[in-house]
Amino acid sequence: LLTAMAAVTAAAVSLRAATAASTPSSAPQHSHCSFPCAARTAVSRRGLLTVRAQAVSTDAAAAPVKEKKVSKKQEEGVVTNKFRPKEPYVGKCLLNTKITADDAPGETWHMVFSTDGEVPYKEGQSIGVVADGQDKNGKPHKLRLYSIASSALGDFGDAKTVSLCVKRLVYTNDAGEVVKGVCSNFLCDLKPGADVNITGPVGKEMLMPKDPNATIIMVSLNPMVKTFSNSSITN
Repeated sequence: LLTAMAAVTAAAVSLRAATAASTPSSAPQHSHCSFPCAARTAVSRRGLLTVRAQAVSTDAAAAPVKEKKVSKKQEEGVVTNKFRPKEPYVGKCLLNTKITADDAPGETWHMVFSTDGEVPYKEGQSIGVVADGQDKNGKPHKLRLYSIASSALGDFGDAKTVSLCVKRLVYTNDAGEVVKGVCSNFLCDLKPGADVNITGPVGKEMLMPKDPNATIIMVSLNPMVKTFSNSSITN
């Protein structure tokens, strides 16, 4: 501290002497200079020197480069939204089988679509399906999301198919009219060989943990049981 004060005082005296040589005045002079140190004020006999702190940066002009964040799931090989409604993947219906009894209160169908390995999904993800035809406004139908009911290897074990379990939606509205769900009925009525517009895959929240000892609790309604069973078998 004494050394720093001595340096400041010496600077004050030198600055005062230089000022006195050019300005013949007996009035005290107030001068400013900058040093890369804490603020100090030193008083000499005839002048006042104020030292102001100034931050010194060796690389002030270089702006920090913001790194692009990479999703942890993407690093683990989880693909999302590879196909979208405007450019869907066109698969083919290979199988479509009703898996509920004739006297059951509703129909659930298990269907298998070809993907040729172009729709790389994980257990717990979903795919979108765009039904054929147009809505009442003459526009293409909105996509509907369905949880995938097969393991990542598909029902045939070659990673070239994707399966769904779909319950046919039919109900009577308040006006007494029978209403059929657009996409569920489209899927349940598919015949082998028919084209299917597929989007996705989507979803990162319901993926199975990597820890083989993790505790997993699964709760679902009827159609999701198939999805859960495939996830359990795979892991």
